[in-house]
This record gives sequence, C-alpha cells and structure tokens, in this order.
Amino acid sequence: MTTLIITTFALLAFGLWFWKRGLSLLAEKNAAKELEKTLFPNGDTEKHAILDSLCQITKDKYSKELLLDYFLKIKGLQVVNMYDPVNFWTRKFLMSPTKLKLNYFEQVKFYESFLNFPEASARIMTPTTEDNDYITSESNGGFFKKKQLA
Repeated sequence: MTTLIITTFALLAFGLWFWKRGLSLLAEKNAAKELEKTLFPNGDTEKHAILDSLCQITKDKYSKELLLDYFLKIKGLQVVNMYDPVNFWTRKFLMSPTKLKLNYFEQVKFYESFLNFPEASARIMTPTTEDNDYITSESNGGFFKKKQLA
C-alpha cells in the first residue's frame, strides 16, 4: 500500500514538473529552430550581428542566450501570424514570458533598432485609392481598412 502511495506521489510530482517546466523546455528547443529560420534567413552571420548589437544596447550585462530568447520572442510575436495554423511548440514558446526583463531605456533602443526587422518580408502593404488607408494582404485573408499601418 505504501509503495502505491509513494509511486502515485512520485508520478504526480513528475507530472506537475513536466507541466510547468518540461513543456516550456521542449517548446523552447523546438520553436527556437523554426523562429531562427524565419528571422535569420541569411544564417549565423546575421544572427551574430544582431546579438552583437543587442550586447551594445545592454552594455554586455546579459548573456547571449538570454538576449536571443528576448529577440526571438519579441520579434517572433510581430512576424508570426498567430491566426494561421501555427506549430504548437512555437505558439507555446511565443506566449511564454521572456526570461530577460530590460529596463525602459534598453527597450526603447531595442525597438528603435529593430522596428522594421525583417525588412518587409513578413507583410506586404499597398496603399488604396482612399486617403492613407492601407490594406494588408495577410495569409488569413483578413483585411484592415483603418487609417493605420497593420
């Protein structure tokens, strides 16, 4: 009887750990590869250049692993269209909080530096005949006709 209770308790503890931490570890491993292919089409040289610029922004306070995690999550949320079918691991990874918390000035420099990264490959915007209205051609067929950039 006691072995049954101990085994049940051990399985429950492992299940809780896997639910909280194990799934996020698997999501990070699987989604990082997919997001790196999307965000860094030119390969490792582009990745290292971006990481070097992030190190300059943060003045080498953080490791490159943490900076890469921050970049993948922030830019991944902007590039990946969550309304289309998205890989489970990618969705789980992008919806988890970043490991790194930048201060206000670092966040501002980050957004100034990487506001339009990657260059217009994610969305195609064409002006309409009306005054400053924009229509985005997204893969889910959604069109926005507000006076804003999508």
